[in-house]
Amino acid sequence: MKQFYQFKASLLRKIILGVVVLGFLNCSPASMNASRLVQKSIEAHGGWELVNTFKSIHYNKRTSLYSESGTLEKTIDQSISHQWNPELTEMVWDAEGDHFFAQKETEQVHFYQNGEQITDSVKLAQATSNLDAALYVFWQPFKLVDPSAKKVYLGKQKILDSIEALTLQLTYSDAPDADQWFYYFHPENFKIRAVKVRHNNRTSLILNDSYETQTGLSLNKTRRSFFLDSLGRIQYLRAAYRYEIDSIVLAQK
Repeated sequence: MKQFYQFKASLLRKIILGVVVLGFLNCSPASMNASRLVQKSIEAHGGWELVNTFKSIHYNKRTSLYSESGTLEKTIDQSISHQWNPELTEMVWDAEGDHFFAQKETEQVHFYQNGEQITDSVKLAQATSNLDAALYVFWQPFKLVDPSAKKVYLGKQKILDSIEALTLQLTYSDAPDADQWFYYFHPENFKIRAVKVRHNNRTSLILNDSYETQTGLSLNKTRRSFFLDSLGRIQYLRAAYRYEIDSIVLAQK
């Protein structure tokens, strides 16, 4: 009987050790890949179950633009709302004495300046780009599941030679001059720490300084965008962003 209990104790220790080792392997850097990293970040930012409880979110965004000398060039205040099922994004702002309203409902875009509808194709394309960018930036990491995005896991890297992060490279086109995106995730909690984008021969690094706490999704609260030189060093602060959630509507069950 004593040998039987010793055997059970030994077997239990082996099982526990195996579970611990298996858990370590499942979370080890060697087992990480692009899809797993995105999924872990989504879970860290609240998960799909929580995301699906939202019908719409309205927020105010302030963008402060700076010159290379560090002086404030201008401040842009925008009122933005996103709705799901059906999808709708709206944006309202003032610039140089004019009032603008842009709306995208599914794939249909409407753009108004001082109450007059704009039909110019170039201006409509710019309005569409601004509306899509607003949702893309605000609704991360949930937009990273887009099947059109080619994702490559680059492993652990350092931002500015000091901040450790797990790195994911994304491209949305095979064109040689297509934008390249790099998402940097905290190696322990998997939240987004920063984003780097290469666009029109210019590289910008956007640091996530703080997250909001109203939704449980840890969406953007404050961010800073820096221009980088060819060696990846900061040239200067180009923009600072602040997001203030104004209202939330939950989906009907």
